[in-house]
Parts: sequence; structure tokens; C-alpha cells
Amino acid sequence: MGSFQMFVIRLILSMMFAVLACRIFFQGTPLIKVFGLGIILLGLAYLFEYVRKRDKGGNNGN
Repeated sequence: MGSFQMFVIRLILSMMFAVLACRIFFQGTPLIKVFGLGIILLGLAYLFEYVRKRDKGGNNGN
């Protein structure tokens, strides 16, 4: 799977989780804050991937 496809999948999932979390825990949250939470979740996904690869020596887990 290419890096662009992975980005799109992570973007869609982060936005879905942000909407779900805001609907459950923060009713009536403005759309801009939901979008911001999605961006934070997307950034955390890339941060955790970086840390995981760094700990394994950067070989993509193979």
C-alpha cells in the first residue's frame, strides 16, 4: 500500500473517530473543533508510527 493511500485511510479514520468522540462526549461541539480533534488524531498516528519505527531500527517491521 502506498504512502498516499495510507494517508487517506488515516485521515478518514481520524475524522470518523473525532466525530464519534465528539458526538458521545461533547454534544454540540462546533465543527471546527471536531476538525481540529481529527487533525490531532492524525498527527498522533504519524507520531506513534515514527516512534515504533525508531524503536525497531527503521526497517518497517519486516
